[in-house]
Amino acid sequence: MKFRLILLIASLIGFLLLLFRPLVGFYVDYLWYRDLGYLSVFLLRFKAEALLFLGVALSCGGLFFLHGLLVHRLASREAFWSRYLDPRLRTFLSEKFRGAFYLLTLLLALTFGLSARPLWQEALLALKGQPFGLKDPLLHLDVGFYIFQLPFLRYLGDLTLGLWMLAFLFGVLLFLAWGHLEGGGRLGIRLSLRFRKYLAVMFAFFFLRLAYVLFLDRARLLFEPGGVVFGAGYTEARVVLPALNALVILSLAAAVLSAVFVLRPRREILFGLVLGYALIYFLGLQILPGLVHRYVVQPNELDKERPYLAYEIRFTRLAYGLDRVTERAFHFGPPLKRKDLQEEAATLKNIRLWDHQPLLETYSQIQEIRTYYRFVSVDNDRYPIKGEPRQVMLSARELSYPDLPNRSWINLHLIYTHGYGLTLGVVNQVSPEGLPVLLIKDIPPRSAVDLKVTRPEIYFGELTGVYAVVNTRLKEFDYPAGEKNVYTTYHGKTGVRVGGLLRRLLFAYYFGTSKFLFSRDILPQSRILYHRQIRERVERVVPFMLVDEDPYLVIGRDGRLFWFVDLYTVSDRFPYSQPEKGLGNYVRNSALAVVDAYEGTVDLYLKDPQDPLVRTYQKIFGIFKPLSALRPDLRAHIRYPHRLFSLQAQLYARYHMTDPRVFYNQEDLWEIPKSPKDPRRYIRAYYTIMRLPGEKEPEFILMVPFTPAKKDNLSAWMCARCDPEHYGQMLVYRFPKQTLVYGPQQIESRINQDPGISRQISLWDQRGSRVILGTLLVIPVKGNLLYVQPLYLKSESGQIPELKRVIVVYGNQILMAKTLEAALESLFKPTPQEQVEESMKEGLRRFREGARRGWEYLRELYRQAEEALRRGNLQEFGKIWEEIGHFLEEAP
Repeated sequence: MKFRLILLIASLIGFLLLLFRPLVGFYVDYLWYRDLGYLSVFLLRFKAEALLFLGVALSCGGLFFLHGLLVHRLASREAFWSRYLDPRLRTFLSEKFRGAFYLLTLLLALTFGLSARPLWQEALLALKGQPFGLKDPLLHLDVGFYIFQLPFLRYLGDLTLGLWMLAFLFGVLLFLAWGHLEGGGRLGIRLSLRFRKYLAVMFAFFFLRLAYVLFLDRARLLFEPGGVVFGAGYTEARVVLPALNALVILSLAAAVLSAVFVLRPRREILFGLVLGYALIYFLGLQILPGLVHRYVVQPNELDKERPYLAYEIRFTRLAYGLDRVTERAFHFGPPLKRKDLQEEAATLKNIRLWDHQPLLETYSQIQEIRTYYRFVSVDNDRYPIKGEPRQVMLSARELSYPDLPNRSWINLHLIYTHGYGLTLGVVNQVSPEGLPVLLIKDIPPRSAVDLKVTRPEIYFGELTGVYAVVNTRLKEFDYPAGEKNVYTTYHGKTGVRVGGLLRRLLFAYYFGTSKFLFSRDILPQSRILYHRQIRERVERVVPFMLVDEDPYLVIGRDGRLFWFVDLYTVSDRFPYSQPEKGLGNYVRNSALAVVDAYEGTVDLYLKDPQDPLVRTYQKIFGIFKPLSALRPDLRAHIRYPHRLFSLQAQLYARYHMTDPRVFYNQEDLWEIPKSPKDPRRYIRAYYTIMRLPGEKEPEFILMVPFTPAKKDNLSAWMCARCDPEHYGQMLVYRFPKQTLVYGPQQIESRINQDPGISRQISLWDQRGSRVILGTLLVIPVKGNLLYVQPLYLKSESGQIPELKRVIVVYGNQILMAKTLEAALESLFKPTPQEQVEESMKEGLRRFREGARRGWEYLRELYRQAEEALRRGNLQEFGKIWEEIGHFLEEAP
């Protein structure tokens, strides 16, 4: 008795220790979600997992237990081997069997219940899924069925198979143990009548489950490649689908006949079922599809597959948002003149001369200030500077914990808690030394324009993977100031309070350190900031969405810093849509997360409220706000995601062909040009500010050119509009097919063949420097194309790339100069008539300026005269009046 009690206590302690870590993790997560204001997401997920666990565990455990009791009652009889056992041993074995059966049922219920927990999202989507309003052309079901209901229904089919197999195995073993395998028959053995009836009932359930799975398997035809068509083609629609339908009907019939077998055992029934299944399976699913495809489809492939190709084109375009693309013809205008450059100054001022990698290296060398600061990436954005929209490139100065000189626990978690400020410069300004002109720089941030940073601390960023304890007795390191350091205290709203002894104990266990228990620096009102890395933080708030890999930093009007993170809804269950690795075959940039870099608050906004997936998530969680609720100064900085646009451009290069015949023959296949620097890689889409053809105002866009497949000339260019007024609109401008338009590789070849440029590059290479050719940009300007390529020089002993030259190509002219302005000035020199016109304009401008200043002086004298007269000072009035007279006499 004492042994059993000790064993029970030890088991209980072991069970509690086993659950302690998950319970601590649950409580710490609870505190984090509550602090951030998303407790509803955490609790709803917990409720869904708990209900799913209980529902599956109770149903599977209950069914298995009920099945066991019924089988035990049916199979119970005196087995031949039990006659040779002592009665007490038989009683002991019976009791042990009962205990083992209870334990097996419990373990089975727990196993099935735990396996169901990760499917909480599929269960919620199955219950709350919104219709797409679009039906597939094969089974005529709403697309929402495939995306929302089908995954969970398939799981139920797998669950029932696992439960059936375990129950069947248990039942068969029990019947065999009770001696239901008897002698006799042709083979010398036969099954008892009860055993045969049991098998008949179990096979009836098996066939019901098989009919259910086969019915769902019909949908699989829509998501698998089938020759020239992704999804069901001619063979799948005309042969495989009817065979699956026949197997569903046969499975239902088999279930009924198996039930009849219980009442009237007939051997023919078994043989008939086996023969029918074998015939339909091998003929309809294995032999006939191959024969039809080879002798019917292949000789007339285009004719047979035409409607199915049309389905693939249509549904792929819908799945990736390519149906929203508007195509326009690019009309070439008259040759550019000098005045055209003045009219298109907004475009030319925003041509990006700094590539991301050289600029990141330069920022790292001249602006990291200390070894423990690091710039992770450079982001493109736009800001109004001196009344003009300017494209800028900025990078956050984050704290790099691996680079701290002393990585003690106090330094890592209490003192060095945040990064500081950023570096920002316009995309085309270069200093005489070949370095970027910085508008915001240094520590603390100094701004050369009216763009101020008032809260430069970055507690939440891309490198903040370490938890921080703030509001302690120790001051936090803020920024270096010469020989001394400046210290600060965190004043944000977020952060989980340390609290009393119990919380300290839990945090000590969770973070794996005893410092929370014994450190005198940590106070009850101290706060812990954890899950500070931007992508991880957002992923925890929206675990059901795909988070973009490239957050970008935005400066608010109030000088605070915010991280913008694009969110995607994805699925791999969109019928007839071509899948992309890592994404599935449906994607939408449906939402935006805005994270305060100082406080870590996360706000979610809808970018595509028409997306049925995000509407379903909003119905379930209710955590998204309309985009109009985002502050106007921040809303002005939303941009089209680079990752999504690049994917859409790659797909549009093929799926712009909407005619099935053209698509089948790939007659008009495009591709994104290969990089001249690395033919294995494609040119990256780039952001710029320009005036689109037919538009009045310049705007921020993301663009990429296209070339015909295996050709180097340009065929079109594609852009996505980023400004809020036209956000998300995608345009494609086609070049005339009868006109040769040089592509990037052709322009690169022309540059390399230019004697002056090649000679200068060779000269630089021989002087211990390395020439780096930047990205070749294609810039449409008033019906013409400018090609611009920066040239960087990097010394072998130094680490700072310098922008030394800018190469501009227009028409048949190639020119290299120190700046873009100088290159354009040389390319578009004024004609004699234009020089006369400019001289006259300059003279008129000076005359008007002089006249304006004269009138202002005269107006001021008149005001002073009136003031003197009002005071009664006639002597002063006379002097001023005399001065007015002299001025009028001397005026021309």
